[in-house]
Amino acid sequence: MASTIPLEELKKHSSNIYEAIMIIAKRARQINDEQKRLIEQETGYDSSMDDVNDDDTDDDTEAPEERQMQPVKYIRLPKPTTVALEEMLSGKLNFQYTAKPGEQEPKK
Repeated sequence: MASTIPLEELKKHSSNIYEAIMIIAKRARQINDEQKRLIEQETGYDSSMDDVNDDDTDDDTEAPEERQMQPVKYIRLPKPTTVALEEMLSGKLNFQYTAKPGEQEPKK
C-alpha cells in the first residue's frame, strides 16, 4: 500500500518541490537502467534485439527468425521510483548542476 509523503520533506532536500521531483525522476531512470542490465545478465536476455526492424528486408518469403523459448525466470526487484525517493529522503542522494559552455558554475 502506498503512503503519502509530506511535501515539506522533499523541500528540505532541494530548493523547491519541482526540483526534488526532477532529481528523483532522473535517479529512478538510472536505477531502472541498472536493474535492466542486472536482469539481462541474470537471464541472458538481450533487449537490444527488441529494436530490430524486420521491414528492412525486401524478401517477404522468409519467415522472421524467432527466439528460442526458454523458461521464464522472474527476478523481484524494488521499484526504481521508490528506491530513488528513499535515497532522497535519507540524504543519500547528492546532485549538482553542470555548467553550460561559457557560463559560470551555479552557486548553491
